Amino acid sequence: MSKNIIMRLFEIILLLISTIFPFYFSTKGYRLNKKFLLITFGCVIMLHFIFEGYRWQMIPTYLINVILAWCLYKEYLFFNGGWVKKFISGLTFSTLLLFAWSLPYILPIFSLPTPTGKYKIGSDYIHLKTDREEEITENTNDKRELMIKVWYPANIKNEEKEPYLNDGDRIGFAKKYGLPKSTFNYLNYVETHTYKSPKVANEKFPVLIFSHGSYSKASGYYAIIEEIVSQGYIVLNINHTYESTGTLFPDGTIKFYNKEYDEKYVSTQQMGELAWKSQQDFNNAKTENEKLLVSRNILKNYIAADITKRWSKDISSVIDLLETWNKSSFLASRLDTNKIGVFGHSQGASAVGQSLLEDNRIIAGVSLDGVQWGNMIDSTLKKPFLIISSDWKFPHPNFNTYAFRNGSSTIFYDAKIENSGHASFMDIPLMVNLQFVNEAGTINPNSVYKITTETVLRFFDMYLNDKPTNLINLKTKHLEFEIAQKKQ
Repeated sequence: MSKNIIMRLFEIILLLISTIFPFYFSTKGYRLNKKFLLITFGCVIMLHFIFEGYRWQMIPTYLINVILAWCLYKEYLFFNGGWVKKFISGLTFSTLLLFAWSLPYILPIFSLPTPTGKYKIGSDYIHLKTDREEEITENTNDKRELMIKVWYPANIKNEEKEPYLNDGDRIGFAKKYGLPKSTFNYLNYVETHTYKSPKVANEKFPVLIFSHGSYSKASGYYAIIEEIVSQGYIVLNINHTYESTGTLFPDGTIKFYNKEYDEKYVSTQQMGELAWKSQQDFNNAKTENEKLLVSRNILKNYIAADITKRWSKDISSVIDLLETWNKSSFLASRLDTNKIGVFGHSQGASAVGQSLLEDNRIIAGVSLDGVQWGNMIDSTLKKPFLIISSDWKFPHPNFNTYAFRNGSSTIFYDAKIENSGHASFMDIPLMVNLQFVNEAGTINPNSVYKITTETVLRFFDMYLNDKPTNLINLKTKHLEFEIAQKKQ
């Protein structure tokens, strides 16, 4: 079992009781004292609820224990009767037992990687109101509003640690899959390393702006972000309103992913056909020029190119206010506004590339497994850039080969983590411990987090903090890692 997956003590005891005692009751009768067993069952369940707490994944286990207690009280053999009755009892028990063991394992109480930096981590929120028109809604008077989760090195006194994910992330994630809004309440048992609203450590820190993936949990990147912050960076985690699973505003309002906009512009037949045809044409192309033409068409005309431009503007809207926040907010005098980097995942990674083209205030950027939509294919980066990709398999077309064909006039690193998947850079492989569901490949999640954070930190240390390093040498340290400097 992965060290990130926590099967709690009394949960294990309840599961063992559920597995062993039905057979014991059928073969040994009730030779043990009935009252003693009933009291023992009751105490274990009570201790579980008191010290560990209820979670719905344990419902099959609770049900089996209730049935066992009833059988014990009535002195009823668990597998009793003729072969038909025994078959039905056995099938029912086996099904319950399968769910009893699998649900807590597949959707576990997990442990986040422990940050290794010298700084404790705090977080708070900033509500950013822009004068830009909100493109997602139908109301022409709506203006673009963003929630920014600020992660920062902190001075800790008596502050409590924050729960894993806020209600915008949790309820929006449940809503995405048509689940009850309380589905992810069990995440309260996941311990983060981030404290709620402490004071920022008394130093100036470089600023990194982070952009999440489309229709994902905006702050579902604890495993990576906590480590980066612990090493002395302030991370401004943008929540792209209406395009994440959910954005929680200070008044308690949650603005969920806008499905009406999605149906009208994103998940349309036209866009689906464009994506499918481009993949076929790319994989069937005979020459490099044919692949270039296919890549240019999809990268510039797919709806993700429009999202990329909008999110790039969101990044610039955050940068516009850094000086203001550095004067009159909880971040006052803590932002080194001469050291600004950007990084993001998936669609957010594409926004990072676009922002490097559009905003001169940004020094360097990192893309985590994003296809570079938009006009990068006909542009040349003028800033240091690092792209870390997952292990794309055929027939996934590598449009990035052509998107970044011009590289950078400064430096461009192209890296890949073997056996990883698109979700490997998120917390998803910790939340969902099933490889064919979590899209995180076969690699241990901790390995991806370690490789990613070490590479990202070295990169930003080099270009924001002027600390010389050799990124290429990392491939000798991590066997699953490939990295090369792209030649222009």
